[in-house]
Amino acid sequence: MVRPARLISLGLLLLVIAGTSVGLLMRHAGGEMQPPLPASPPHVELASVAELLALRPEAEWQLRWLHGKGAVLVIQFPNLWAQGRALNRAAALLEKGGARRDQVLTDAGLRAALAAADDNEASYFLGHDYRADDLARFFNLAQAQQVALNANELRLRQLLLDAGLLHAAAPGQFSGQPDRALISFSAEQADDPATPQDEGMDSQRRESVLRHELSHGRYFTDARYRDHCRHFWTRLLSETERQTWRRYLDQLGYDPADETLMVNETQALLMHTPDTRDFDAAALGIGASELEGLRARFRQGMPAGE
Repeated sequence: MVRPARLISLGLLLLVIAGTSVGLLMRHAGGEMQPPLPASPPHVELASVAELLALRPEAEWQLRWLHGKGAVLVIQFPNLWAQGRALNRAAALLEKGGARRDQVLTDAGLRAALAAADDNEASYFLGHDYRADDLARFFNLAQAQQVALNANELRLRQLLLDAGLLHAAAPGQFSGQPDRALISFSAEQADDPATPQDEGMDSQRRESVLRHELSHGRYFTDARYRDHCRHFWTRLLSETERQTWRRYLDQLGYDPADETLMVNETQALLMHTPDTRDFDAAALGIGASELEGLRARFRQGMPAGE
């Protein structure tokens, strides 16, 4: 996830609900039995990274399965505001430092969290990434705690059900499809000069956010890459270096007590955030040569892939 940011017609949605199914047969891969990739709903096309970057700005949400990684669902939102309304409350529950991991924020609580972070709805995160299991937990907690979700969050929940990332386990209860993930980014937009936050999303930042979020998608769905990232964190970094990353990520608003989050954000920032406005050596408090040394260490034994 990065800090500083298609709507389906009703008729088509009804067709999707009527016609979408996800197979339950198992496939064999890498020596393990794994569920098959979800069947792509008729309204969601496959897209390569280049095709995702070529998406034109539209007023509607644009959904794609990442080509070659059918377990990663990608949403391009028309702007950071629409993205924030759909996903900020989940972000607060799942990864924000200072927030409870067992309590979904009310609207008032979310406004207070934004203010405490000196953020607004658009600047809270420039992109989002979640495992399907974690999204299921968010929606289950919201239901159990009777937190009223907004229209964008309810629309997102239905889209995830249609795409097979979520399943209705019981009335008001959801389960997540294992090893499936959602990532999001937004179309380009200008900064709002009336606010102190930076909501600008030019082409360079947009590409950087997408590549950053795609690396999270890979971490969630590619066990070999995930193991590599953990090996880098535990074996190739010193404790002093890990503490440097923890302090930096804490300053960005992430929960430093979540070790998996620390590993995941470190790999995404270190290797997949090319816009230096969002990450560079100075931000981490080290020199450029030291940063390149960290990247060289990470590349040691890195599995091939996008």
